[in-house]
Amino acid sequence: MNKSFIKFVTDFGPLAIFFYFYYNSDKNLSVAIPPLIVATLIALVVVWFFEKKIPMMPLISGILITFFGGLTIYFDDPRFIYMKPTIINILFALALLFGKYFTKEPILKKIMGKSIILTDIGWELLNS
Repeated sequence: MNKSFIKFVTDFGPLAIFFYFYYNSDKNLSVAIPPLIVATLIALVVVWFFEKKIPMMPLISGILITFFGGLTIYFDDPRFIYMKPTIINILFALALLFGKYFTKEPILKKIMGKSIILTDIGWELLNS
């Protein structure tokens, strides 16, 4: 299988499944979140199977989707799933802030180095 196709499916497949169930259940989050959690976990297993490792961002996102999706289902309160993007953005901002002051190599290069090909000067400019 083509590696870029697998990456595309594992990145956007869970989201497509979520929207399919969400819009076919009259916008009911309680119906759409369980397939999202299952699809996300399957996507992580597929990535691990083909690459023998799971990149940090999909792993963190999968953990947060499972955790906040579970809280949303358990408490029947959509505020929990709405918090997930904010938590991800806060973690990303903290990683960038930490990387700027406490590491020698730009943190963006560590996170996205295989997705974006830049020179060291490019990474420094992007990280500043």
